[in-house]
Amino acid sequence: MIKFKNSFIYKLLKYIYQFFLTVYIFDSNIKFRKINKKGKLIFFIKSIKEAEKNSFLKNYFYKNNFKLKRFNEGSKFIGLRNKNEIIVSGWIYFGNKWVIEEVNKEIRLNKRYLLYDFLTEKRFRNKGYYKLLLKTILNKFNKKKFTIYALSNNNKSIRAIEKSGFMFVKKISK
Repeated sequence: MIKFKNSFIYKLLKYIYQFFLTVYIFDSNIKFRKINKKGKLIFFIKSIKEAEKNSFLKNYFYKNNFKLKRFNEGSKFIGLRNKNEIIVSGWIYFGNKWVIEEVNKEIRLNKRYLLYDFLTEKRFRNKGYYKLLLKTILNKFNKKKFTIYALSNNNKSIRAIEKSGFMFVKKISK
């Protein structure tokens, strides 16, 4: 049995779909942002070994096992948690270039850190946690420059990104 994701039809549909997407790119402003952590704990995971040691991450990586390879590719996992539950999480990458898969375009990072693949768990959405995490990242790594991107139709994410201290730089389409 052939897996659908590896099939020619899936790849063709993905290729066609990319022509309908636009991605907005944002860069960070370097300045201190006042934040209220609301009693939430930030976590920063640098390796697979470290991820396996943290019990609150077991369920996340059980469901998203394919994301473990990101550690070997230079990414770090970051997020906010409440006790043993992840509220919002995402990834930080540092390198020279990055391919934005949504539009299959390569961007140069120019010594900037890339923030990508953020997800707020459903029951915590619309409560400001994504914005809180972005502000926390910018404060924690206040000497670093960051780039983040979002699909142009993801208005809630774009609004949170802008309110967190990022400025729109450009839009990219296939």
